[in-house]
Amino acid sequence: MFSAEAIGMHTFQEVYIDFVRVPLSFATGNLSKFDHDEGGWFLSEFVDINNTSRKRSNLQNSQFAQVLAKMHKISGEIHARSSHSGQYGFHTNNFYIHTEQDNTWQNDWCHFFLEQRFKPIVQRMKTDPHLINDHGKNMELILLCERLIPYIPWFLTSSNHIQLRPCLLHGDLSDQNWSLDKQGRIVTFDGSPFYGPYEVDIYTMPDVFISTYFDTIGGPVEGYEMRFELYNLLRLLRTIIDSGINTWRSLVFQTLTKLLTDCGVWKLPLLRFPCGIKTPTNKIKLLSSMSSTVQKKNIILVYGGSFCPIHLNHLAVMDFTAEILEKPPYEFEILGGYFCPSSESWIRKKLPENYLPNAYREALLMLATEGTRWMVDRSYSSPNMYAKNIIKEIRNLYGTDLEITVVHICGIDAIEYNGKHVSTQYPLVIVDRWKYDGEILWKEYCQTTTMENQKRLIWISPGTGEMISSTMIRNLLMKLNNDNHEDIYQSLQNLLPSSCIEYIFEYKLEKWFKSHKYSCNKFQ
Repeated sequence: MFSAEAIGMHTFQEVYIDFVRVPLSFATGNLSKFDHDEGGWFLSEFVDINNTSRKRSNLQNSQFAQVLAKMHKISGEIHARSSHSGQYGFHTNNFYIHTEQDNTWQNDWCHFFLEQRFKPIVQRMKTDPHLINDHGKNMELILLCERLIPYIPWFLTSSNHIQLRPCLLHGDLSDQNWSLDKQGRIVTFDGSPFYGPYEVDIYTMPDVFISTYFDTIGGPVEGYEMRFELYNLLRLLRTIIDSGINTWRSLVFQTLTKLLTDCGVWKLPLLRFPCGIKTPTNKIKLLSSMSSTVQKKNIILVYGGSFCPIHLNHLAVMDFTAEILEKPPYEFEILGGYFCPSSESWIRKKLPENYLPNAYREALLMLATEGTRWMVDRSYSSPNMYAKNIIKEIRNLYGTDLEITVVHICGIDAIEYNGKHVSTQYPLVIVDRWKYDGEILWKEYCQTTTMENQKRLIWISPGTGEMISSTMIRNLLMKLNNDNHEDIYQSLQNLLPSSCIEYIFEYKLEKWFKSHKYSCNKFQ
């Protein structure tokens, strides 16, 4: 790591010696005798500088911006005369915090950024053993980044490549990595140099700096704001992963939302993920679309269960229930609906050898509901509590005057449990299973339950369909091996949304249904 730092500092000194001061590097080494080959040391020149946490004046920022613009121009001209003319990269790999950066030379900036900067970070979140315990935190970030990856060329290939020709970049420039020495000369340090477009060096800087830089070079290239957002997303992801600064997660979700919206992936709310929100409201039907001369009862559907994993019949139950309740004799106004997965502790008791951890169940739920009108509540509370939370979140959006009724949904096999645990203040829809005669069980329950409970019950007998259960899916995955991979994949297509099947195979979720060791190593 430190040898790469020294090489970078020498490169800066060779190219930028007439513009800024770069501390001299003297030597590097390993701490093998003291730290079991896990540490290193780096000896450089001491430069007495101003405190980097002290805010720079507008004049100082403007002066540095002008200097940096000249540095980029001259280094770009030198690079254009080299054997790597027009290419992006560097002659050695280096590091951003703890992440090694692949600087292999490439002719295309979009390819370089995507394959050697962005995708490796996403892959680290998936596979790095040191990040396994954070998989639950990173799961949604991974899904969102993978949604963005196919559209990254849309942000980058529209650039004017003549103006964005490669120049020598600091690679990690911010207010923390430059200052002034006691003689007033600009000092830069802690760089991760490579040859790339100048925008990568300036997007983190203050507005006055950016404005001066653009004035110096004759103005920005169209679309720079979106590219700044993309470069900043990479920086935020790296910082979360390498430094564990979780306070930045909300900003990452905001940035991802903006980028996915700008490139057109999220034109419709139905396609959006909750972006870190435990009880999302983004798919709730807008008030403007609810205006009608007939006053209908506003309903939120809530479907609780283990969803281990969610399957096509779960989605069909929500769709079928909404269709029935929107028609006479009910004629409810369905504002939206939620799948509410049971807590992992409860799933462990129910399926001690076959449960999926929350992170994976959540991922499959969000993939399954993508493009539908349904959402996922991840509060992991009791049925009555998450009903109250959902009403609270929606009223925060639309106002406390909005009248809402939560309608709980359960299968005929769960009628007794839900009848006991769901407050009688909420209507309870009982949905019979496809090809399953639950009428006898229904009648028996109605004869034994209280009158108060009977009044709130709604029986729905399903239409035609195939019998599907989570148990069927788990049993199929238990049989998965190298010889029947294709057959199992084909069988699952009738049981699960295709995005869920791809996720199951990518993360090898079958291992959770074979033998449980209650170990974080199962994530690997």
